Amino acid sequence: MKHPIRVFIAGVVGLIFALVGPGAIPSAGAAKPDKPPGQEKPPKEKPEKPGKPDPDPDPDPTPDPDPDPDPTPDPDPDPDPTPDPDPDPDPTPDPDPDPDPTPDPDPDPDPGPGPDCPDRPDGKLPIIPCTEGFGITTPAGSGRNLSTPKTTVYRVTSLNASGSGTLKACTDASGPRVCVFEVSGVIDLTELGMLSINNDYITIAGQTAPSPGITLRGASIRIEANDVLMQHIRIRTGDALQGRTPGDRDGLYVIGKSDDPNRQPYNLVFDHISVSWGIDETFTVKDTGRDVSILNSIVSEGLWYNMHPKGGHSKGLMISAPNMLVQGNLIAHHDDRAPLETTPSAIVVNNVTYNTRQVGMRLSPLSNNSAHDGKVRTTTVAGNVRLNGPDSDRDSPWLVISESRSGSKIYAEDNLCEGFDNPDWPCVKPDSSSAESFRVSSPPLWLEGLKVLPASQTLDYVLDNAGARPGDRDEVDSRIIDEVANRTGTIVNCVEQGTILYPSAQVSSAGSSRVAGEIPDCDSSKTAYVGRTVEIYEGKGAGQDRKVTSQSCSGDTVTLNVNSNWGTVPDSSSRFRIHIPCDINAGGWPDMAENTRKLTLPSDPNGISESGYTNLEVWLHQMAKAVE
Repeated sequence: MKHPIRVFIAGVVGLIFALVGPGAIPSAGAAKPDKPPGQEKPPKEKPEKPGKPDPDPDPDPTPDPDPDPDPTPDPDPDPDPTPDPDPDPDPTPDPDPDPDPTPDPDPDPDPGPGPDCPDRPDGKLPIIPCTEGFGITTPAGSGRNLSTPKTTVYRVTSLNASGSGTLKACTDASGPRVCVFEVSGVIDLTELGMLSINNDYITIAGQTAPSPGITLRGASIRIEANDVLMQHIRIRTGDALQGRTPGDRDGLYVIGKSDDPNRQPYNLVFDHISVSWGIDETFTVKDTGRDVSILNSIVSEGLWYNMHPKGGHSKGLMISAPNMLVQGNLIAHHDDRAPLETTPSAIVVNNVTYNTRQVGMRLSPLSNNSAHDGKVRTTTVAGNVRLNGPDSDRDSPWLVISESRSGSKIYAEDNLCEGFDNPDWPCVKPDSSSAESFRVSSPPLWLEGLKVLPASQTLDYVLDNAGARPGDRDEVDSRIIDEVANRTGTIVNCVEQGTILYPSAQVSSAGSSRVAGEIPDCDSSKTAYVGRTVEIYEGKGAGQDRKVTSQSCSGDTVTLNVNSNWGTVPDSSSRFRIHIPCDINAGGWPDMAENTRKLTLPSDPNGISESGYTNLEVWLHQMAKAVE
């Protein structure tokens, strides 16, 4: 696929590299920096500016004191005319996901040995072969955490929200378990409002579903368990009147309790997930978690002018947990937080942000989060791309740094952006007096073996690989990918056309040009209803509507002042509701075919293959490749 923006990116990256030289990202513990793919020589070090910290914060206790920079670096950051953007050394999988409504069972239920990947220094297996990340060595639901590996396979055969054969039956179970899908389609969780995963050691393997895969609709997916792997699942939360309170309706979020060590989730891996249509945050990882990787995913279309009590919201990805890797993701069509980073330790590489109204990534001060008191920020940001869209602000850095915590170290190099010019620090906007002093020339936080593409290759990689089942995308993800490629689309208010009538309330008091009643999420600091229409739809005065000019709250009671007197003043027999217009929308809920296929598992699923993975895991890896 050819994309118009790539011509622009090639020009921009040439200019950046001409100014600052190509950036190499070393592996922690290596004597010399590894070269990024497509770059034959290490970069020339920039002169240290007065007042800056040690420009080589490499955590290796015995680093090479002489990185031997080439005095004349090759200005071409990508000399290979046909680089392979796929970090997986295995042969390219067949992209055909076999959309036949009645596909055959898995043709090879007894797979051979797993992929040939380099051994890790710690001898552990990454839950996704040949992949690095924080938490990546979790056994998840494989059962390898037990002295004799053993897991329970739950077959999802029903699209019901709960009951026998459902996803919830698997997530509610305990012990090592793997959720596999013998049905495709939409699991409507609207009545539940939230699907909670509270029990440790689980793998949710969306790649096992027949085409077109699995979509979770209408609920927040809440994770408070340790050792979780979720792959190839679509989470589309939406704006139904039923469900979780809009002011707290995230799409996918990791949460816990800071004062309860048994509720602080760790070792979480999200790979090839599609999350959209959140009303609060679309994807959130709170500070109560740790060791989390978000890989190859799409976070899109946080709803803007919807039911949130703040009015316009539309937030993308917020990451607050210590030790996070965010790699290979697309974050598209949000007002802000693409991502918002409030963690003391994160690596953010090879992501694409498109059509954010404000900026791309923000480094919020650690002082804003008491959970990180006494911690120092170490952040590595490289190889990312920010693309403007129809709603983007003209001031468009990739990264805004608001940190002021003394001793922080921030590596932010080889990122591409548009409409923002800072030759001293490309695509970075220092937004605190000390931000520039935190700049370092080598990553202060790294993972040995992590492979990072140059920014010039990031867009192609993300468009080809991000989201659930990229070889078998649904119409929402396909549209988002096309909008990024063609610079179209917009931030949306609602999922589909019409008018949302929310909130509604019984009138507790009224006057000639005001009405009051109890609603959820009332807060005097919020002005969500100003400018909207309030309608009296029951009781005395029914059929009248007015524009809201101001609002205030007392407890849970909102008072709405309107632009002209009521013809008939409402009383306690009356009810009112707010109109939310949905002219700007995502086109509605896509139809998803409900196909079935019987899965034939390996004959000895718990047996250990030559690779060290269980036979079931090797089978799951092959199923994933078939849809990627």
